[in-house]
Amino acid sequence: MARMRLRFNPWPHPAIELTDAPNPKCPDCDGEGEWTEDFADADGEYGGSEYWHCMCWDPGRARRLLPIPRWIAHRLFGWTPPIYSTEPPF
Repeated sequence: MARMRLRFNPWPHPAIELTDAPNPKCPDCDGEGEWTEDFADADGEYGGSEYWHCMCWDPGRARRLLPIPRWIAHRLFGWTPPIYSTEPPF
């Protein structure tokens, strides 16, 4: 059974979404929904971390419920619109 929760999503426009939540009693991930595994490169040095999603949670499962006006998103959630520059990126 799905465990649904509400979440604020600022991209591409501020909105409230209904999303899936990890199972808090999952023995594989202990309710986190994912775990990390560190790996090494060919020289034996730290190469980074990989994130593995648990089968109890689907992070892509979300349904946009309610768009939020920008002034409410700014006041309640601290959202700020992206700042665009006229300068070239180089």
